[in-house]
Amino acid sequence: MNTQKKLSTREKTFVISLFVITVAALFYVNWTASDKLNLTIGLYGSVMIAYLLGKMLLSFKYQEVMMDPPDLKVSVVIPSYNEAPDAVLGTIESILKQDYPVHEIFVIDDGSKDVSAYEATLKLKENLMAGIGETAAELARGNYKMPNLIVHRLPQNKGKRHAQIWAFERATGDVYITVDSDCTVFPNAVRELLKPFNNPEVSATTGHVNIRNRTDNVLTRLIDMRYDNAFRVERAAHSVTNNVLVCSGPLSAYRREVVMKNLDHYGNQMFLGQQVQLGDDRCLTNYAIREGKTLYQSTARCITDAPTSLRTLLKQQSRWNKSFFRESLVALKIGFTKPNVFVWVMLEMFLWIAFGISLILAIYFTSTTMGWIMLIYYLAYVIISAYARNVFYAYKRPFTFLLAPLYGLLFLILLCPLRFWALLTIRSTAWGTRG
Repeated sequence: MNTQKKLSTREKTFVISLFVITVAALFYVNWTASDKLNLTIGLYGSVMIAYLLGKMLLSFKYQEVMMDPPDLKVSVVIPSYNEAPDAVLGTIESILKQDYPVHEIFVIDDGSKDVSAYEATLKLKENLMAGIGETAAELARGNYKMPNLIVHRLPQNKGKRHAQIWAFERATGDVYITVDSDCTVFPNAVRELLKPFNNPEVSATTGHVNIRNRTDNVLTRLIDMRYDNAFRVERAAHSVTNNVLVCSGPLSAYRREVVMKNLDHYGNQMFLGQQVQLGDDRCLTNYAIREGKTLYQSTARCITDAPTSLRTLLKQQSRWNKSFFRESLVALKIGFTKPNVFVWVMLEMFLWIAFGISLILAIYFTSTTMGWIMLIYYLAYVIISAYARNVFYAYKRPFTFLLAPLYGLLFLILLCPLRFWALLTIRSTAWGTRG
C-alpha cells in the first residue's frame, strides 16, 4: 500500500489555480443572481461562498505532524456485528502488521446472528498461538512483535458502544485506537496516528479514510471523492483550528483517560428519554474536545467498503445524520468555552437548512417563470461548488472529479431531504447498514 502522496509544487499550483477559477465563477453567479433576481439567493450564496472559501484556505494551510511518535502502549479495539469473516480477518491482519508495536487487539462480536466471523477469529488466534498458518508465517518472516489478541462474544446484541465498552474496561494501553471491522489499516497507520500525541494537549487523533471498492460503480467513485473531501478538506480545516468535530470510527485514537473518564456516560447516554446507541465516534470526539485538542493526521490511512446501492447509502446516511443532530447539540454546549467549535458547528448545522429555506422562498415569492430561473441559479451553485470543494481530487482522479456535480445533485435531491427525515425519526436506533 502506498502512503498518502504529497502534492508537488506543480500540483499545488494546479489545485490552487483551479480553486481560484471555481470561486471566481461562484462570485459571478452570486453577483448575477443578486442583481437580476432578489437578495434571498444572493444572501445564501454569499454565506456559502464565504464558508467554502474559509474552509478551503484553512485546508491549504494544513500540515501533518512530522516528528517521531511518543513511546505509548497501544490497545486496538475492533467491534463487529454480522460482518463477513474475510473482512474481520483482514482487519486484524492489517493491525498485526503495523510497523509500530501494538500491545493488544480486542475483537468483540456484538451478539451477531451469524457467528462465522467470531469462529474464524478464534481459529486465527489458535493458529497464531501455535505458530501455524500463513499469517503466523508471514509475521515471523517480517519479525513483527505479536500483540495479545483478545476475542470475545457478547451473549446478545447490545449495540456497538457496549462492544467497545467491554474492551475499554479491560484494555491496558495509554492510547485506545478504534477500528471498524471492515477496514484495512495501512502498515504505518498506528505510528502516524500517534505522532500528534507528542503534544500533551492532544486528546484524540483521526486518520484518513478512502474507499476500497471505489471502482465498483459510479456511486462508489462519488463516495470515495466525498470521503476525500471530508478528510482532506473538512477535517484538515478543523484540525488547523485544533478541533476536528468527528474522529472517524474506521481509524481514530484517544487517550485512555479521555475514554475512562466518560465511560459510564458513554454506555448510558440518554436523548429524548431513550438510551443512545448511534454516533459512537461523534460522542467520543465530544469527550476529547472537552479535554483538549482533536487533530487530523493525513498520513494515518485506512480503506473501507462503501455502499454500492442508493438504498444502502440512504440507510447509512440516515444513521449518521441522527448522530449528527444529537452530538452537534452537545458540541454547541462545548462551544461556549471553545469558540472555534461553536462556529464550526453552527455553520455545519444551519447552512443546509438555509439552503432549503431560501430555495423554497425564492421560488414561492416569484412568478413561475422566475422561479425556474432561480432554480437554475441554484443548480449552478451546486455544480460549481462541487468542483470547488473537490479540487484536491482533481490531480488524484481527474475523470471522477469531472463527475463531482453528480454528488452535488445527489445531495440536493436525496441527501438533503433525508436529513429532515433523520430529524423526524431521530428516536429510532440500530447499528445501521449491517444485519
